[in-house]
Amino acid sequence: MVKKYIIFDLDGTLINSIPDMCREISVFLNAHGRRGLTEAETVSVIGNGAPVLLKGAFALTGDPIKDDEMPALLAAWLDQYGKAEMAQTCPYPDVVETLKKLKKSGCYLAICTNKPHAPTEAILTKLDLKKHFDVILDADALPERKPRPEPLWEAVRRMGGTNDQAVMIGDSETDAQTARAAGIPVILLSYGYTHIPYEKIKPDALTDHFADLPEIIAAL
Repeated sequence: MVKKYIIFDLDGTLINSIPDMCREISVFLNAHGRRGLTEAETVSVIGNGAPVLLKGAFALTGDPIKDDEMPALLAAWLDQYGKAEMAQTCPYPDVVETLKKLKKSGCYLAICTNKPHAPTEAILTKLDLKKHFDVILDADALPERKPRPEPLWEAVRRMGGTNDQAVMIGDSETDAQTARAAGIPVILLSYGYTHIPYEKIKPDALTDHFADLPEIIAAL
């Protein structure tokens, strides 16, 4: 079955956001009497949504967050991150050109990310990426988030396709888990933010280069 409904993760797949993410979470931690994070530490806590990010960041820098502290901290973080300049966040090499090539070949494109709505909207607008996508599902779009399969199913449905015509493009074990739960093949990019080795994830395909995706998708 031809794979023409393509769902992309955002951070670590389409864009490199780590420098800005590291700066912003460090500013937030400093404001709460904590040290900042290194980029490697930032990578270790991202990928599963803002609450997991905050819990991980606070656990790395002191006492963990108490349950009754989370609502206020989460609201403050989302407000800060949604307004962040994100001056260093940029698409990875060949992303824009490859998205255009996929669209020209008749593919439908979606984004499925665990990033909250405000920063997702701000980054995609700033980088002029929204125009390439038929569907964008951020962390606030549905009750479920990755690695639950529902966001992938909903993205395919909104694009007008069926699951057997779909493929997930990501960079991490979360993307692989989501795709497998949804019954959709997964291609991972080796430059992303995975927390475990790719040989343990065993995606359907792995590539170092975004520009290779049309050929890999065609071969699935």
